[in-house]
Amino acid sequence: MPDLTRLLAPRSVAVVGATDREGTYANSTLLNLRRAGFTGEVVGVHPTRTTAAGFACVPTLADAGPVDAVVIATPAETVPAYVADAQSLGCGGVVVYAAGFAEAGRPDLQADLVAAAGDMAVVGPNGNGLVSVAARAPLWGDAVTLPDAPGGIALVSESGNVGVIGMAHRSGMGLHTVVSVGNAAVVDSPMMVEHLAHVDGVRAIALYLEADGDGVRWCRALAACAERDVRVVVLKVGRSARGAAVGQAHTAAIVGDQGVFAAMVREAGGVMVQQPLELLETARALAAGRRDPRGVAVLTCSGGDAAIAADLADDLGVALADLSDATELTLRELLPPAATVANPLDHTALVWADTEAIAALAETVGRDPGVGHLVYVQDEPPGLPDGPRDEWRATRLGGVVGGERAGHDTLVVATTPGQGSDGVVEGLDNALRALSALQRPVPQSSRLLAMSVAASGATRASFPLSEPEAKALLAKYGVPVPAGRVVESAADAVAAASELGGAVALKAVVPGLVHKSEARGVVLNLMSPDEVESEARRLLEWDPRGRVLVERMCDPGVEILVCARMDGVVPTLTVGLGGVWTEALSDVAVIPLPADAGRVREAVSSLRGMQLLRGGRGGPAYDIGGLCELAARVGDALLAEGVSTIEVNPCIVTLTQSIAVDAVVQ
Repeated sequence: MPDLTRLLAPRSVAVVGATDREGTYANSTLLNLRRAGFTGEVVGVHPTRTTAAGFACVPTLADAGPVDAVVIATPAETVPAYVADAQSLGCGGVVVYAAGFAEAGRPDLQADLVAAAGDMAVVGPNGNGLVSVAARAPLWGDAVTLPDAPGGIALVSESGNVGVIGMAHRSGMGLHTVVSVGNAAVVDSPMMVEHLAHVDGVRAIALYLEADGDGVRWCRALAACAERDVRVVVLKVGRSARGAAVGQAHTAAIVGDQGVFAAMVREAGGVMVQQPLELLETARALAAGRRDPRGVAVLTCSGGDAAIAADLADDLGVALADLSDATELTLRELLPPAATVANPLDHTALVWADTEAIAALAETVGRDPGVGHLVYVQDEPPGLPDGPRDEWRATRLGGVVGGERAGHDTLVVATTPGQGSDGVVEGLDNALRALSALQRPVPQSSRLLAMSVAASGATRASFPLSEPEAKALLAKYGVPVPAGRVVESAADAVAAASELGGAVALKAVVPGLVHKSEARGVVLNLMSPDEVESEARRLLEWDPRGRVLVERMCDPGVEILVCARMDGVVPTLTVGLGGVWTEALSDVAVIPLPADAGRVREAVSSLRGMQLLRGGRGGPAYDIGGLCELAARVGDALLAEGVSTIEVNPCIVTLTQSIAVDAVVQ
């Protein structure tokens, strides 16, 4: 992997294509560096100019020497030669702004750039560059002003405009590094994340993604984040058909299965969001918060905010703290008579601007043994006169001071964008979404590395197996399947049914046929020899080899889908309601492989369909343990055999067993 250290924290910069022409990326970069107070060496490169934007220029890159960062702001056709010069000089890395490469139908030109780079880092082409707030180094094609000090958030974007939005939002407050990877010809998003995970000061990484990328490298990058507890929040486009098409056109990337990618992110303790504001503000909350499994306590002066917080916490899976009797008793003594003791707590406007009174309330709540996170909710309207503004701040300060006394860094939240002061998280949903993640343990890097190994397994070329062949494969891995026989005549079908006893099912033996019931390729609950003989004759005509599968009918139960597949960004196991309900309800859990039965049980516990198996409302409890064990073994079979897909639909779960009654392997 190219070393990104010098490029992301440069002490010397050369801008190729330096000019005084306003509005150009080269001129903007030079002005950005001056405006930011970059203290390192800056030199322009231009064949005829001696100065540009107040900086000295030299004719060639060789005259600039082995600088840490080279910014190339020249047309696409000229870029590979400049990259080759930078590589031969021993420069730290290159930023390429120009479009006109693979995204414009010129993969050959992009290949030339990659070849010229060798082992040197190149960000771009077709991007806005990078910004290091810590190094005061905005290598950025648009005009930008840096915040006074670096925060803990790194933003990596596969869209230049999302990077622009990030720099503009709240004047870049909280940002540490911003990278627009563009076409990611050399340095792509997982490579950048793996490097940033080891950069001092980076507490959270916000990702805007359009392509799935390489699952093996993503798992390794996320494992690096887990090792240092660097939190991750992801906005990935492509949930809709139109979104996928736009993303593909924008980056010349293939937008993959969102469910699989989201499952990988969840395994890394990451948070998935849907809009840029959510991305930036959730990252702000993640960077500021600490991990603690205990409950969240919310304080505010508004009953409306308290009610909204309670509902959002429930929606987002945030555990609110149950206050102890001792805490409630003390709060009753401190609160105005009109206030009600609860969590979320509305302390009312009767203590407005009384910093000490609010601090006492916040300290009391913060010292409760069940409280791991303290949130104070307050919007400050912009443009307030000095007097009212001081009152708003005195009120908010009470929540902060009280939290400090109780050992908490109070997370101050404004419910509405544009009404948060410096350091405040905007959007109560963004704050709670982050706190939900922070209530979970640090993700296990070993688990993510195991996923990377699974993702690196090659899928062997294979043909669809017939159902009997598929079930024989599953049985080899301990997956229960019905007793059955393959026969080649109607008479043999009758004999097999007699040997199996009871009701039987007859199935056409046709490799690759998935929806047998819809195609009338399966007949259930046959009892009499005449029925068996008649249906066997019909089904024998389906298979050129003249075969029918005769199986003993299973006891009735709940139909569950179990599907393991290799074609996502990482191999996954999907479990949910099966049979005809799979596509209609879409109530499934997606679990990256490898996965044991315990991990499967954890993943499926929140499914609505699991209520059918738990035996709610006095009904019997079904064999959930057996289902989870069966699913785990299906996943094991996929990884061991190297096939593309193993689908069991349905798996019948009864009171005493779970059994794969239909199986497709391909």
